Amino acid sequence: MDLKFHLARFSLILLVAMISLSVHGQQVYEGEYTFNGLKGESVFQFVKGEGDAVIRQGEFKFNRREKDREDRTRIYKTLVDGFYEQDKKTGLWNYLDEKHYIELNDVNNFRLDYNISSEQIKLRAAYKNGVPDGRWTFEENEYRSGRLSPKSQADNFLFREGDIVGKFQYKSFVNNRTHFIRGELNRNGFMNGEWTFVYREGDQLVSEIRNYENGFLLGIVKRNLESDEILEEVVYYQTIKKLNQVNNRENKGFRIAEDRFGLVFSDGFLTDSEQFKVQLSGNKFITEFLTNILRYDAQYVNQEGELIDYPIHTKKFVFELSRQEQRIVEDLPAEFDRLQNTVKNYAERNSLRLNRQKSDTLAFAFSFFQFQSEKVSKFSELIDLFRTKDIQYYDLGHLVEEGMSFLLEKDVIRYEIGDSIRIREIDFRMGDFQGNFYTALSDYIKQMSDRTLEVKALVDGELSKIERDEDLRIIQNQIQERKDKIEAIYLREEGLDERERELIASIRSNILNTEFGRLNERFAKEEDFNIKKDQAKIMLDLLEEMEDRYPAFLDLFKKADRMDQLYMEEIFNPFTYTRYDQRAKARLYESAEKLMEYYLDGLAKEQNYIELKTWLNKIDKLLERMGALREADTRRLERKIHRRLSVGKIESLLEL
Repeated sequence: MDLKFHLARFSLILLVAMISLSVHGQQVYEGEYTFNGLKGESVFQFVKGEGDAVIRQGEFKFNRREKDREDRTRIYKTLVDGFYEQDKKTGLWNYLDEKHYIELNDVNNFRLDYNISSEQIKLRAAYKNGVPDGRWTFEENEYRSGRLSPKSQADNFLFREGDIVGKFQYKSFVNNRTHFIRGELNRNGFMNGEWTFVYREGDQLVSEIRNYENGFLLGIVKRNLESDEILEEVVYYQTIKKLNQVNNRENKGFRIAEDRFGLVFSDGFLTDSEQFKVQLSGNKFITEFLTNILRYDAQYVNQEGELIDYPIHTKKFVFELSRQEQRIVEDLPAEFDRLQNTVKNYAERNSLRLNRQKSDTLAFAFSFFQFQSEKVSKFSELIDLFRTKDIQYYDLGHLVEEGMSFLLEKDVIRYEIGDSIRIREIDFRMGDFQGNFYTALSDYIKQMSDRTLEVKALVDGELSKIERDEDLRIIQNQIQERKDKIEAIYLREEGLDERERELIASIRSNILNTEFGRLNERFAKEEDFNIKKDQAKIMLDLLEEMEDRYPAFLDLFKKADRMDQLYMEEIFNPFTYTRYDQRAKARLYESAEKLMEYYLDGLAKEQNYIELKTWLNKIDKLLERMGALREADTRRLERKIHRRLSVGKIESLLEL
């Protein structure tokens, strides 16, 4: 009777649980899950949406425990819990992120002797409709020598609809010093009033004071806290002047923009200006903090850990544009792109580079396009402002007053022909940049385009005489394409250790640069067409050899390491009951090591690409011989070996 009663009661409880889980179609997921790019385990409630889309609804928990794939003594932990409402974060969320680094020292009496150091981030956040809203608390700790210590913190700062508002303070503890950021944001998230930064820049402890007025930066003073020396002082006079004009309703042609902008303040200056550069250190400090607290929110921080949106804001002025100026803003980027493409094409044109010493015209043209390439690149930041339409937020009068180094009345082109250096000058008509910036800039770029097309026509005419048949053009293109490909391979450093990088850099310098350069010069100066083709074949052979040998170069140190491991043996000490590694056939190994170092040094210094194969063969023969001698009786051979033996004598003894 009791058994039936309990079974009935259990069935009723189970039925109620199933009904509660299926209310409004709500279900529970438990299993593997990726949260913000992190792989772990999750438990959360959800409902099915249109097309069976998963809409998180209710409690959410995420747990990640992971060992570093490359270093198993590193352990990463992440714990997240919070709530979703219609797939949007809501209410309180807690984040805990830990990194643990374990250093194994020894094992004593079956007890592990180790050191552990850790980094910990605790974040208590609040959301509404998927955006930060409410009080947040941030805490960063580090564990060293058995002690947990605070590293940085920000207590009880307030978000409203995705923006930080009110008083704000962040502290960072570095080497018994407190670095901090202190300031205030108004109810719309704009920086306001006095902001104080204390941070270390190089070997100086810097105090930085900024003054804002409702999002406008008015001035910055940076001081060395230890010497009280003023390091930098910048006053944004043009901003103050325009704010006064707005306040007095005397602003003509501009107004305060309704848009909100990020941390970087700009009012008519480019990134190479003092007004921009003075902000960098302080902005970097606060960006690091914002990235830390918003790392779990993809609308602010991307998977590469870069801050892509700001919860604090600055303001800018917006300037009125006439219809003609609007057309220039629309059209100028395309005109500039045509100029840039032409310059890039001819600056990188292999036939021009190879034949630049054929005539004064080609020598000048080669240097002209190199000069133009650099000049055009300096325009890019300004033209990008046209491309994004951000130019409307720039005080162009101030921009002109500050000066733009790339707007020159005269380009001076220096070029070499034979042993002499010659100069040509190209004059530009300078428009009224102060009074009519857009028209003046458009006219200047058109003049640049006209000059470029003139030189391009000269180059085309000269090269058509030199490039007498399709074979030569094909060979020249093959050389350039192959050279670019091989150069890219030899410049790739990812995954290489220091030894490999040094060897590859030496071979690249000696063969791809020096020897190829010599062959290239001979090719350029050769008049006889058939000899020129033969010279090109040698250059292609060099490039093919460099491509084919690259894997063998990378494998050399792995082979040397395998030889090192081969000549190690495990020894058991019966007195201490310990095992340790000991060099086997030490004299033999040391002689081989001497040869290996000599061969690698010879390979790194080789100036003739044909001889690269010789050095590789020497190394392969050495390794093959050492493999054969490992288990052979070499006592007689080892008695003949001593440290003063020359390389030739060692080769003789090893029958190489």
